[in-house]
Amino acid sequence: MQIVTADKSGIDEAATVIRAGGLVAMPTETVYGLAADATDEEAVARIYELKGRPGDNPLILHIADKSTLNEITDTLPDYANLLTDAYWPGPLTLVVRKKASLPAWLGGHPNQVCETVGVRMPGHSATLSVIYQSGCIIAAPSANKAGKPSPTCAEHVINDYFAGEPSPDLLVDGGEANVGVESTVIDVTGNAPVILRHGAITTQMIEETINMKLSESIQKTRAPRAPGMKYKHYAPNAPMTLLRGTPENVAAYITTQIVADIDAHIGVLVTPKVQACMDKNWRVMSIQGYSTYTPLVTTRSLGENNEKIAKNLYANLREFDTRGVDIILAEALPEDGMGVAIMDRMTKAAAGRILDVGVYV
Repeated sequence: MQIVTADKSGIDEAATVIRAGGLVAMPTETVYGLAADATDEEAVARIYELKGRPGDNPLILHIADKSTLNEITDTLPDYANLLTDAYWPGPLTLVVRKKASLPAWLGGHPNQVCETVGVRMPGHSATLSVIYQSGCIIAAPSANKAGKPSPTCAEHVINDYFAGEPSPDLLVDGGEANVGVESTVIDVTGNAPVILRHGAITTQMIEETINMKLSESIQKTRAPRAPGMKYKHYAPNAPMTLLRGTPENVAAYITTQIVADIDAHIGVLVTPKVQACMDKNWRVMSIQGYSTYTPLVTTRSLGENNEKIAKNLYANLREFDTRGVDIILAEALPEDGMGVAIMDRMTKAAAGRILDVGVYV
């Protein structure tokens, strides 16, 4: 895998590789994507092979100009135009009904048939430049192995495709992703919008923009219309449990678990408020003579606000993999604003394991 920087030379090289049917791992404002010409069947099939991605998990198409959307669909409702005006370029994907003249598989694996397709215009200058210069509509799912935490920097991509394994042809190093979680996905194929995946563009933002209420998709069994709807996603190697409660109760529970499982390497992912309570617990235990050993704990901070939490979430989960922790205990967060998207990712990473914690002494 060749590595280049996100300067003019690197962008030119990336566009050349994509035009030739190759795969390029490159930054977007959300996470790093694995990009190919969306109309090249062999290149798209290779995306699925490299990621180990299920064939019925669709792809998102990336465009560099709003007018390109007219080449993909001819049934766009008025409220969808309001969304593109407000949030493109940016972390918003619209699921649209495809033109009948397009290949039946476009937007998914070549062996599948897709009636709809997700489209977005990314808010990253290097990504837009690559799309412009390639002259292609680009298919670009996240560049991680399927099911694992998405990559938010070039190092994460390198770690996923180590020497000896099939890898992308080129990696464009554009530093850290600004948002850190995948785009919001809205189905605009009907008279009213449906949210398929939460992201940085929140429900409240969308409803205020279009003056309409969003409904939530309950689709579980059919082929999904957007990534992240059907399969286990964003998961670290160690089993993860989310703890819901006051900072004091979450800290007390974690402290109890650390003491009870002395031989385990525990990963702890909490806000500064919980960390302060944990530090207090350890000081009290030391004074009382109960803390007579040094536990094997790797602690990472979620951050002080949702923007920082989202940006660092996947990097924290990947750090636990690097450290080889046995279990992960993470603080559940309020589901307001961008917290909805963060908890969506954390819940999937924990395979739905959420524990309401009371008072532990």
